[in-house]
Amino acid sequence: MELLLSKNPIVAPLGKRSIEDYFKRYVEEASSFNVATGFISSDSIATLQQILEYKNGGLNLNLFIGMNYLDGFTKVQYEAVKDLNSYLHSNNLGSVYLSDSALYHGKMYSFRRGNVCLGSFIGSSNLSSFVGSNQNYIESDILFKDSDGEFIYDCITGLIHKLGTSFNSIPTITEFREPEIELLRDYSYVDKVSKDELETIKRERTGETVKVPLKTEAKSNLNSYFGKGKIKNKYSPRGWYEVEIIISKKTPNIDLLPDKEHGPFKVFTDDGYSFYCERQGDYSKNFRSCKDLKILGRWIKGRMENEAALKVGQPVTEHTLQLFGKSNLVLEKLSNDAWYLSMQ
Repeated sequence: MELLLSKNPIVAPLGKRSIEDYFKRYVEEASSFNVATGFISSDSIATLQQILEYKNGGLNLNLFIGMNYLDGFTKVQYEAVKDLNSYLHSNNLGSVYLSDSALYHGKMYSFRRGNVCLGSFIGSSNLSSFVGSNQNYIESDILFKDSDGEFIYDCITGLIHKLGTSFNSIPTITEFREPEIELLRDYSYVDKVSKDELETIKRERTGETVKVPLKTEAKSNLNSYFGKGKIKNKYSPRGWYEVEIIISKKTPNIDLLPDKEHGPFKVFTDDGYSFYCERQGDYSKNFRSCKDLKILGRWIKGRMENEAALKVGQPVTEHTLQLFGKSNLVLEKLSNDAWYLSMQ
């Protein structure tokens, strides 16, 4: 048994490892993965899909979701869960179960190889904790290694039998919660700007603008999720919202935008967030959010999802941009050396 804490510099002196330290190793070794969680986020669903594709038929997944059916799905979440369940059934790899009789808010995870338990977790971490959606929250979990974790595997199985209804047996949902408009709420390294502050910021626009086209390459730019892992031949995923926009040297007015030698610069979004961006790589061609590439990606792809132009786990294509009605990032210089970020 081992106590785990989130990867956060505040608690680093305590010397505790995190779920992440074990999660990727267990993904490599496991043949089955059982999950009982309360809520599930879009990027968590995309991560599960990514794991299944990485294992290429070598992992069976049973996912029990305890809150969303009774508390409500957004349409984006529901469609993503529906697609995941369809993938599992069509490949005979498991199933998604929903609690339709009681609200379950616990979090339990168990990995097996054959009939042998590799390890199980129980604690406060949602699946989104594994994909780094929020580093502000400090989660605590208990790891039970090897056969000591078998009881958690059995408990998840019991919950599925007692509370779970197969997704295929649930009536089709047609009423949804409102889309998540506050896309960067609770993200680390992001500040919320009040309406009054945003109006002040808009008055500081100078008219000096750089327009950066949104590109649809299959495995880069907005589609980094589909690119190669960060470590060759290892489960080292790129998150669903991880993006890095490639800027051409021929982009008009590109010299206005701070390059990598300048370092990070602050942006204010048209919907009232502020965070830092930077340019990296050869010729400063890579435009991205600082410290967490998912910040910029969530801001762009989350809007596409809310406009029903993009489904979770699907690539951004030219058709996506047509449905979205926007195909450019627009950065306009402010009088205080920060930048105003919008799309058109």
